Formats: sequence, C-alpha cells, structure tokens
Amino acid sequence: MHAQNRPDRALQATLATLSTHHILQLAQRFTQEHPLPPRRGRPPRYPEYLVLALALLQVRENWSYRALRQKAPHELQVSALPALGTLWYRLAQITDARWHAFLAWLAAQGIGRERAGVAAPPETPLVLVDGTGVGYNTPFYARYRRGAEIRRLRSHIKAVVLGYWQGGVVWVVGASLGGAYADEGRLLGAWLQAYGSGVVGSGALLVGDKLYGYRARLLEQVEQVGWVPVVRVEPGVRQRVRAGSRVRALGRLGRYGWALRARYRIEQVFGSVKRAYGSYVECRSAVQARRWVWGMLVLWNMVKLVNVGGEFFVWVGWEWVYRRIFRTPSRQSLTSPTPMGYNKPANGQRPNLDNRNRFELILGTDPRKAGWFVAYL
Repeated sequence: MHAQNRPDRALQATLATLSTHHILQLAQRFTQEHPLPPRRGRPPRYPEYLVLALALLQVRENWSYRALRQKAPHELQVSALPALGTLWYRLAQITDARWHAFLAWLAAQGIGRERAGVAAPPETPLVLVDGTGVGYNTPFYARYRRGAEIRRLRSHIKAVVLGYWQGGVVWVVGASLGGAYADEGRLLGAWLQAYGSGVVGSGALLVGDKLYGYRARLLEQVEQVGWVPVVRVEPGVRQRVRAGSRVRALGRLGRYGWALRARYRIEQVFGSVKRAYGSYVECRSAVQARRWVWGMLVLWNMVKLVNVGGEFFVWVGWEWVYRRIFRTPSRQSLTSPTPMGYNKPANGQRPNLDNRNRFELILGTDPRKAGWFVAYL
C-alpha cells in the first residue's frame, strides 16, 4: 500500500502547507527564550518575532515587499505593519548569526523530541555536509537589465549546509553562506571555528564528499571539535597520502564506509527546498538573497518540528483547504486557464467564493489515523 494511503499515517505538514500560526508561534517562542541583548537608543516599535515571521512568510509565498505589506496583516492577524522602507530595513538587519541561532534552536527542539520518542538511538549520529547554490539578480529574473550587462552578472549565494541524521529526520543544524564560487572547505572551516560542534555535540561522524578528503587541515579541525571525519581519501598521481589526518581518514573507510551511503539524504533536503521555493530568488542585493536562503532552511526545520510534535492537524484548519483548493499550487502567475480540479482565478478574475460552501472539513478523533477529509456535499 502506498505510504500516502495508509490509514495509520496522519497528514503531515509540508513546505507549502506549513501553517502561518506555527511560523508566528515558533518565532515568538524563540525570541522569548533567546532575546536579543539590550542596546541603547529608541526601542523598536515592532517586535522581533513579527519581523522574523514576515521574513519567513515572504519566502513561503514568494511575495514582493509591497505584496507582503498588503497580504500579511490578514495572514498574521495583525492590524499594523512597518512602512515599506522600515520593513526593508528591519529585514536587512537580521544578521546571519541570528538566523543561525534560530535554525539551531529549531534543530535542537526537534532532535530532543525525536530522541524522547525512542528508547535507544537506532543509528550512529551523522553530520552530513554538502554545498549548494541559490541564484539572485540573474538573467532569468533581472528584467531591468539588457544586453551585455546581463552576461556580466555574477549573482550567486554559496551555502554549505550541515544536516544531522540519526535514522529519522534530517535536521539542518548549521549553514555557512558565501559569495559566488566560494570555497566550500573554507566555509566549513569558518563554521567550525565559530560554532564548534554546535547543538550536535561530540561523537558524531562527519560525512562529506571527496572534496573534503583533500583538506588535511580541515580534517584536523573537524577532529578537534570531537567529530570523526568520514570522507573518501585517494592518493595523488605522484604522491601518496602522508598527512596524519588524511591517513586516519583513509583508515576509517573500512569501519565507517557505510556512512558514505547516507550522504544522499542532505541532497534530498536541497531538492525539497528548491522544488518548493525555487533555485533563484528575485532579489537585487546579496543581503536580501542571503536572508532568503536562511528562510528556506529555517522553514525546513519548522516543518519537521511540527511533524515530529504532531501539532499540524490541530491548527491547519481552513487555511489548508484554501491553499489546496482555492489557490494555485504552483509559483507561476495566474494567467493560464483553470486546470481541472482547482477553482483558480484565470486571466485576473476572482475565484468563485461561493464554492467554499460545497466543502466541509471533518476532523478525526485519532491523530494516528488519517483524520483529515474533504467531503463534497
């Protein structure tokens, strides 16, 4: 039987159906447990959790700043939002360190819940590391540029992402962002120098591709934080493996070679996030593009945390029905004819809202079963 048709499988949150309530609630909990240090000057008018929620909502919906100001009050149930210039400034003031703290906090919450649900960990903890890229201000979206200027664009964000896996969910425990064509080894080394072992702790296996097997100093740095590097190490054409860290990594392949077969799981994170939010973002500046990449990773941890906690089916409500039936499931503009099965606006026309009365949402009493049904009356 297909996994989605199993009667004992509750409906799971996805990157497209994550409730706005959970985004606002988790952002508020994080800012309460880890508030910013007080500083001199006039206190901000809008709380930090609201700014974080606006940033994540913009990534989830792929809204512009004007669309965010227009539609966010209804989504977040707030009466006032910052002005356009103030909104841009507050979003740009969220530092990489603050985004990383939010990301690590979500991962720590999820890892704790996951460990509490099992008597003994089924697998040795792995830290899967790999790099990916997200484009911005590219020829595909830079509509305000013409001619040879397009060919000079070098707009790209390089991200080295660390995912924690212990037989269950892949949690993004860290990320290091750089510019176009940034060196992945240096980005990982900068992350290790800044955060050490992070929320993972010592004793995990760091699994990477062959690129990291050529970096002897980087492997030493990984061993200093308490992780065991498991990478492929090969001798050169005219020179054998001589560095101590590379020799030790080469000797581990016989014992921990099985861990290399799990490296694909971090690629699944990249594929899922980019399918939901795209590989290119419509930003002109690197500052806003970096914020967009952080938002993608934070939303991934949010979805996994909500699913592990079993809270999705309580709060999704009519928002889920509206997104899946009355709104487009794609990220393209609503200019194509209405496909079968969806009541979407075509050619700029508003949808027929009277059709909402023809659906009824029925909640099941057992959360372990498929308790969500949409019945046609």
